[in-house]
Amino acid sequence: MKLVDYLKKINVGGDIKTAANLGYVYTPNSIRRCLRLGQEEKLLFFEIFSLYNEERKCAFPTQQTLAMYLGVSSSSVSKTLKRLEEKGFIQSFGRKGKKKRYVPLISLHSNPYLILSETFHFATKVINKVIPEEISGDWGNKLLQFVNVNKKDEFTERDPYGLLVINFNENTSTEQFLNLITEHVNQSFSIILEVNWKEEIAENKKRHADRKEGKKKSLSSYQGMKNSSSSSSSLDENAQLQQWMLDMGIED
Repeated sequence: MKLVDYLKKINVGGDIKTAANLGYVYTPNSIRRCLRLGQEEKLLFFEIFSLYNEERKCAFPTQQTLAMYLGVSSSSVSKTLKRLEEKGFIQSFGRKGKKKRYVPLISLHSNPYLILSETFHFATKVINKVIPEEISGDWGNKLLQFVNVNKKDEFTERDPYGLLVINFNENTSTEQFLNLITEHVNQSFSIILEVNWKEEIAENKKRHADRKEGKKKSLSSYQGMKNSSSSSSSLDENAQLQQWMLDMGIED
C-alpha cells in the first residue's frame, strides 16, 4: 500500500479546523509531533494559522508582528518562514518590499515530512511491543539516531530518513519505509525482529476507523443533549460540553 493512501484512510493530516473568534486554534498532533519540523517552525505555522482570515483566504501579519508574538528577531522569522515554505507547510504571496500574504497548507496528505513522521510514530509503537526486554531501554535512542542526524550529514547517505523525505513520491510504499526502520533496529542490535507489518497496518486502520465512528456518535449525542435541554442553564450546558470534550479526547 502507498503511504499516501494509508494516511488518507486513517485521516492523518486532514484539514485543520478553525475556531474563529474563540481565542484558540486546534493543533493537530500530527503537526505538533512532526519529525524534522523544528519547534520554532511549528509555533510559526500555528501563529500564521491563528491569524488566517477566512474571507480573504490568507494571513497577512508583518514579520515584525510574528517576531513579537514568538519572542524572536525579525531575521529569525524570515528564515523560519523560508524553511516552512520549502517544506511545503505554507505558501507566501507578494512582491519584495510589500506586505506578504501567507496561506497555511492545511491538506497535508502529500507532505512527505508529515507522512513519514506519522508512519515512524506508528512503527515505534509496534516495535515497542516486540522488542526484546533486555534492549528495550536502548532501542529508542537508536531510533532517534536514525531520525536526528548532524546538520552536515542531513540528506546524505548517512541520513536514510532524510533521503526518503527528499525522494518521496506518491508511489513510496508503507512497507518500504517500515522495513527500513526494522532493518535499522536489527543492525543496531544484531537481532531479527518478527513483525507482520501487513497485519499491523490493517489493525491500525481498523482502530482509527472505530475511533472516528466513536467520535461521530459522541458528537451526535452531545448535539442531541443540547437540543433537548435548550431551557437548561448555561452551567448545565457547559457540563455537557466538558463531557463531550472528554469523550472526544480534547483537553480543556
